[in-house]
Amino acid sequence: MIKNINLQFLISYLGFVPFLIAIADKFFFQYLNSSIVDDFIIIYSLIIFVFIGAINWDLKKIMPVKLVLLGFLPSLIAVILLFMHLILYEVELIVITFIILQLLIDNFIYKEKFEKEIYFKLRFPLTILIVLSLLII
Repeated sequence: MIKNINLQFLISYLGFVPFLIAIADKFFFQYLNSSIVDDFIIIYSLIIFVFIGAINWDLKKIMPVKLVLLGFLPSLIAVILLFMHLILYEVELIVITFIILQLLIDNFIYKEKFEKEIYFKLRFPLTILIVLSLLII
């Protein structure tokens, strides 16, 4: 049974646990300061956004310019959104918009059967869960 578990999938889905903890705290425990939880979730979402963009990088081969830009833009956007958040702009809907946009763009980038399988088993469900969590929180 354990041999059949893909470690990358497990780690990816475990990355959703902070969202579950934040939702549970917000609605049930109310132990943590809500502004701290909100700040953490925004920053954590931006980290995920950057990480997903970095997946398109492969330093072992020459990448098309389009993929290089798609790998770099999430980092640039995340820095801008982080600064906006730090100067007290409401960035939640902007973060959600960029996460969904990134999902849609990745759908067009992934061409191989293996990539599409991972997209629909991992990328799509986790993105939907993250977006729903951001809306709830």
